[in-house]
Amino acid sequence: MTEYRSQASDTQHGFTLVEVMVALVIFAVLSVTLLVRLGDNIRTEQYLESKTIALIIAENKLADLRIKEEWSSVRNDRDTVQMAGQDWQVETVVTDTADENLRRVDVLVGPDDGQSAGGGHIVTLTSYIGQY
Repeated sequence: MTEYRSQASDTQHGFTLVEVMVALVIFAVLSVTLLVRLGDNIRTEQYLESKTIALIIAENKLADLRIKEEWSSVRNDRDTVQMAGQDWQVETVVTDTADENLRRVDVLVGPDDGQSAGGGHIVTLTSYIGQY
């Protein structure tokens, strides 16, 4: 008797179940890593956007103080400003310097979270304003 062998079984090639499972594990790990990095990038972009808006608010506040005709007195003010659809807390601290004709102005800006206490600022801008 002759032994009958199919030629098809000798030429068929494919992936084993173990090879497919290893490929899926590698794909899953890479996908999770990519999603984590994407989330980090989105959070960084949101933080930079907030910081840019806060810096614009601080620069506007300093420009307002510079164009006022009256001499800035030593004070500590707190105000709420709305910009880019969000409320921002602006704290302005005007202090004396060694020169009597010069004041130091610190503007601290952060998102308004509804709390009256400061400390949540993300931008601090410091400038000096002269009397003349």
